[in-house]
Amino acid sequence: MKGNKVEISLNTPILIEVHEGEGAHKSREEAVTRILGTVLEVSEAGLTVEWSELYNERKQKLAPPRRWVFLPLFKIDHCTSVS
Repeated sequence: MKGNKVEISLNTPILIEVHEGEGAHKSREEAVTRILGTVLEVSEAGLTVEWSELYNERKQKLAPPRRWVFLPLFKIDHCTSVS
């Protein structure tokens, strides 16, 4: 699974800081429910994913810079390989 591109749907939203432009104060927190990205690491506790796309509860695509997030297994509803 490491290195695969995946689409992950979360059973409960997680808060991720989303940058809205240039500058240190141009950011807000969004409740994210779906993530598209690449699996960097797999452990018994969860997945570390570098995201390429994020979607909020309203199914709107967010445009954050590429970053990574650790997702505990209990937060993941389902994970589908897209590569």
